Amino acid sequence: MSLIDSIIDTSTKLFESQGIKDVKMDDISSALGISKRTLYETIQSRDELIQLCCQKSVKELRSKFESILNKDYSSTFERILSLNELFIRHVRNTHKSFLDEIKKSAHCEKKKEDKDLQFEYLERLLREGQKAKDGHEPEIDPSLNPEIMSRLLVSQLKAMAQDPMFDYSKMSYFDTFSTSWKIFMRGIATDYGRKVIDACIADKRQ
Repeated sequence: MSLIDSIIDTSTKLFESQGIKDVKMDDISSALGISKRTLYETIQSRDELIQLCCQKSVKELRSKFESILNKDYSSTFERILSLNELFIRHVRNTHKSFLDEIKKSAHCEKKKEDKDLQFEYLERLLREGQKAKDGHEPEIDPSLNPEIMSRLLVSQLKAMAQDPMFDYSKMSYFDTFSTSWKIFMRGIATDYGRKVIDACIADKRQ
């Protein structure tokens, strides 16, 4: 790995775990075992470094999403569940201060890119589920708007991950996610889709 790649990789991990404000250039150079002078000779400014880290984070998330889309699943709902679990882990494993900084940061377009990415993949899957397949009726009600459904689902996932109302020292994170997923998915499913959901849940319990 080149020096600049090592700097970006290490910095991204620090920003995601501690937040942008709490990570100083001294912390980054120390974690890398290099001098701050060497750091600035490789990266022109802190702003540039933050932008590069944002781009890396988006690229990695996109790659993970693509792997789910390209993997063979028995149903659309199973694929959506895997995508949702990935998104939840992404939000939960990223320091809240980092997410807050990104929301108001002029350093990069990660907020917009993340939203576009979430909606793009979810809408694609929802549209897939609204089509009849292998002689079966659609899993998802074709009369529902995929764009609206994707935004409702993303906002619900964000609330679960960030709202202090969900105190995971007192409740199971998995149970909360599982309950939320069942309620939402059953609401958009056809009769056939609900049978598919029941099968997915049964498989998860085994």
